[in-house]
Amino acid sequence: MENRGERQKGKHYRCRIVEVRDKDLLIDYPVDVDKETERTPVLLNGTPFQATYVFKKRVYRFSVVFQRRVSGKIPMMLLAYNGQEAIREIQRRSYVRVEANLDVAIHSRDGAFSPFVTLTSDIGGGGVLIHLPSQAEVKEDAEVVVWLCLPGQAENRYLTFNGRIVHIYMDKTTKRVKAAIQFLTESDKERQPIIRFCFAKQLEDRKKKVEWEMNHPHR
Repeated sequence: MENRGERQKGKHYRCRIVEVRDKDLLIDYPVDVDKETERTPVLLNGTPFQATYVFKKRVYRFSVVFQRRVSGKIPMMLLAYNGQEAIREIQRRSYVRVEANLDVAIHSRDGAFSPFVTLTSDIGGGGVLIHLPSQAEVKEDAEVVVWLCLPGQAENRYLTFNGRIVHIYMDKTTKRVKAAIQFLTESDKERQPIIRFCFAKQLEDRKKKVEWEMNHPHR
């Protein structure tokens, strides 16, 4: 569950759904996942959030509004949402993803923000994860054009995709802000260069791992 704060750096909370109603959800008290103490936050009635959950390796998102605290055997909170029809899938997991630092340029499709260049964190046929520069004034759900430099053995290949920013978050390991971009294309033909790159990268990584293990046998 995420409350968008200043710019892209919102607050992230983790909770468990206790009960699902027609247009309401009951959850246990959320904890702040960005803090080591994981304390329960103080929330104001009417505060909007973006909720995300994972089911069978697929990611779904929908909007919720904090209504009030609910007393009972376990402390709970009541959230309002727009029902099942408002829940949408935001990321497909059917494509192989690999870690890769590739040059990428991000442009707004409607001029909402200035273009910027950065590096990818990982990539797959369904989308790309990028490092978000601090000066980038981009928001979730923004429609973008992704200009990607894909390295090849003979020469680099430059690809262009329409996309949508589905998630912006702080990577707790690297302490850097990242943005997940979903490719908006139904054509597997357009995805093929990336899919081939990912499989080749996997094979290369496995080969390096085998070579390392052969050179460093267990004693």
